[in-house]
Amino acid sequence: MGNRFSRRDFVKVAGVSAAAMATPTISFAQADRDTLRFGWAISKTGPFTAGASSTQIPNYHLWVDDVNKAGGLMVDGKKKLIEVFEYDDRSQPEEAVRAIDRLVNQDKVDFLLPPWGTGMNMAVAPVFFRNKFPMIAPTFITERMPELVKRWDNVFALLQPNAPYGTAIVDVLQEMRKAGKINNRVAIVNVTDQGGIELVKAARDAFANTDFEIVHEAGYPIGTQDLTPIITAAQQSNPDVFLAFSYPPDSMGLTEAARVRGFNPKVFYIGVGSALPIYRKRFAAATEGVMGPGGWNPETPELQAYIERFQALNGGLPDQWVSYLCYSGLQALGQAIETVGTVDRPAIIKVLQQETFETISGPLRFENNIARDAWLVGQWQGDTFWGVAPKDREGAKPIIDKPNWS
Repeated sequence: MGNRFSRRDFVKVAGVSAAAMATPTISFAQADRDTLRFGWAISKTGPFTAGASSTQIPNYHLWVDDVNKAGGLMVDGKKKLIEVFEYDDRSQPEEAVRAIDRLVNQDKVDFLLPPWGTGMNMAVAPVFFRNKFPMIAPTFITERMPELVKRWDNVFALLQPNAPYGTAIVDVLQEMRKAGKINNRVAIVNVTDQGGIELVKAARDAFANTDFEIVHEAGYPIGTQDLTPIITAAQQSNPDVFLAFSYPPDSMGLTEAARVRGFNPKVFYIGVGSALPIYRKRFAAATEGVMGPGGWNPETPELQAYIERFQALNGGLPDQWVSYLCYSGLQALGQAIETVGTVDRPAIIKVLQQETFETISGPLRFENNIARDAWLVGQWQGDTFWGVAPKDREGAKPIIDKPNWS
């Protein structure tokens, strides 16, 4: 998908490098530098491919396309089109660091965009910081974020630390139990990657203040192919609530295994991947009532226009949690660049810390480098992964009962 866009539509002025880790196959060194060079290293192969290719890569392409169609960004007193350099980090942190070094020192990019996933972002954040690149991260979830942004003041998070997500789903469960819809029994599983470990800890901490009973808890390594034993063990504990802090491939695998085994907890919550179009496409009506982190309210004119442009360029729908946030972060970056009017990156970072930006998701402001007002729990209701928590947020939908899988 990325190669098709890179070579035809989204970069009018220059080209996009190949996915291979060798030197870019298309490199348009502009001697006059009438372009702005943006680069990124992101997962186009390996276990993070599904997430990266759904939430970030299409939005990077779309934003570049939108900017270039509008004539570019105003820098140094004139509009400059965007030239792109792109590498495959192979879902490996060490490859990501090498590629970022190459983008900085060989390709001489003006700006870097982040990779996908907490572990990958953690790996490259020191390189971004050392070279004073603003880093607006769409998929960097860690409880350490408030501490990290003090160390790396160039890092901006579009998602929340883990605790709000853990607290939000537990709050939802408490309301459901109070309404008599579920009992106390909860089964939890998680991928033993950094993101999964931190998220399950946040949920466990939130449960500590309740009288829910965690009747089963297990972790599994990233890349686990057969998740049936994980589902079987959870099913044997007879819970009303199943929570999985998972990545896209295992979110798919856990759902498939649960359906095959007829595992029908009243709450089925999975992690990253629950909002992806491929999840909805694969499980269709069986997604009804499934919960996960995030969600959105797509009924604003700005988001409807975004969806239309996204489909026109990428040939499919955006995911319903991170995609529009990713695009919003890019809008903020573009506005900060034009506010400064040069590629003075430290000055751009200060603007990002201080200003409010108009985006497709509404006004975006970073408080201590973390975006606020996020959806924390989503639920599939028809074709939409609606935001259901915080329930007092405009556009929040009431939670529905999950039908049993036959």
